Amino acid sequence: MRTKRWNAMLSLVLVGILVLLAGCQPVGNVDVGKAMAGSLAVKSSEGKQTVTLELTPDPAVTMTPEGKRMFDLFSKVKIDITEMKMQDQLHMSLKGAFEYQKGRVPFELVMSDMNYTLKIEGAKKPIVIRNGATAMNGSAAELPKELQEQIQQLSKKAVEAMPSLTSFFTRNFPNPSKITAAEVNETVNGEALTLQKIHAEIYGNELLGLVKGFLTNVLADDQGLKDFIGVLYDLYVPLLKEVTKENADETLTPYLNNKSLAVDFIHTFLKTHLEQVLKEFDASVESMDPEAKAWLSESLSLKTDLYVDKDYITRKSNTEIGFMLPQGKGDGLKSVKITSAYELWNVNKPVQAASIDTAGGVIELNGAEGRLTPSKFVASLDPNSQLYKLLKDDLGVTKKNIDMIVEDSKEFSYGTLPYNDNGTIMVPARFVVEELDADVKWDEATKQVTVTDPLSGAVLVLTIGSNEATVNGKTVQLEKPAILVEGVTYVPVRAVSEGLGAKVGWEQETQTVKITRD
Repeated sequence: MRTKRWNAMLSLVLVGILVLLAGCQPVGNVDVGKAMAGSLAVKSSEGKQTVTLELTPDPAVTMTPEGKRMFDLFSKVKIDITEMKMQDQLHMSLKGAFEYQKGRVPFELVMSDMNYTLKIEGAKKPIVIRNGATAMNGSAAELPKELQEQIQQLSKKAVEAMPSLTSFFTRNFPNPSKITAAEVNETVNGEALTLQKIHAEIYGNELLGLVKGFLTNVLADDQGLKDFIGVLYDLYVPLLKEVTKENADETLTPYLNNKSLAVDFIHTFLKTHLEQVLKEFDASVESMDPEAKAWLSESLSLKTDLYVDKDYITRKSNTEIGFMLPQGKGDGLKSVKITSAYELWNVNKPVQAASIDTAGGVIELNGAEGRLTPSKFVASLDPNSQLYKLLKDDLGVTKKNIDMIVEDSKEFSYGTLPYNDNGTIMVPARFVVEELDADVKWDEATKQVTVTDPLSGAVLVLTIGSNEATVNGKTVQLEKPAILVEGVTYVPVRAVSEGLGAKVGWEQETQTVKITRD
């Protein structure tokens, strides 16, 4: 139920943002839709932005101690971006800081050809997030060259197509009930400008009407819908052809090779379903769950002031999203408010994005060496930094709670479950080690398992058949020797867990071994 409530809340907020930001009809002398599309067509610029999240508690609910601790830490957080530079639509940089109750974490972010490099104060090396080709398989080199090229092209074409795609929405979204436009004098980055101020407000009780109006307009915009589908076809079909060229589906091939055929088919399919949705729209709204309806009230709101120049580019904006949760239904949360203040200058003038020095190495978020676990990331931070304290102490990202049901003997464990060997619990080494975010290596020649904990730096070496192991080079005695069971290495639970700084507990009633680490 808790997940459903939050999903409903987020969905409504996003619908509100979409309705407002996707476009509206002309107001006075201002073509609001054109202003929305114009901002997406900016080629280069500089700017700044501050986003703040504020939470208020529900007095009708008593929070748990942990819940109150987290609320106190994050009841007000802010992302303050002091420098935004867009060289072009594929090369950008940001400088700013994340602020919460205990401190401030400065950061820099650079995007270059859809690869992201993040430098955070406290991290010993910059963090790199590779593009789609790398992210799918860990290493772009594992994908065929042609497919890598198609993915790269898709990223670039998607950015270029955004204004065209957005224009479909800007034409068809109706205006909210409260929207005005007027000429004003404003200052942007110290420069006095004459701008058109568009003020708009959307409330939860009109969202469904706006959605219905949008669907009605889309259904009437026959050619616009076809053009929209055509743009998506041009974007994604080259990639689909490359992906399916070895195992082409005969039923799909005609549509991949004939744009008109594909567009007509999808257009007919969408129109048929839109007609059905609109036919049943009012009845569906009437039968909505009462709890969902409770969200659709004036307590859910989006208010914004957009300041638009003569080229229909938003040079400044102030936006507020707010909503209140039904009393007693928000797990201790009463209301949420998100505010944003934004300015833009040097529009379509030469701008040089900043860079981040990676000569000293980087931390790969999804690299060829495997997943970057929370413990590995925390281990890469300066223990005295605010980021380390935020992740390890405040958020507890390295905490572990592992429960494993124990079998009576190894014959019933099937190589994945622990078993009881005359009072000693034997566990599959790789599973437990990886659950604790450590690394495990197997040496076939020496029959040794080497476990390395990135967080503490501890190194544990166990040899199959030996009652001795080493922890950081010191020899320790084991209750039982490590053993191979159908190709799976089993080790005494205490040896591997306590060697990695974890505690081991036992629940007699359920025959469960519990491994915990703070």
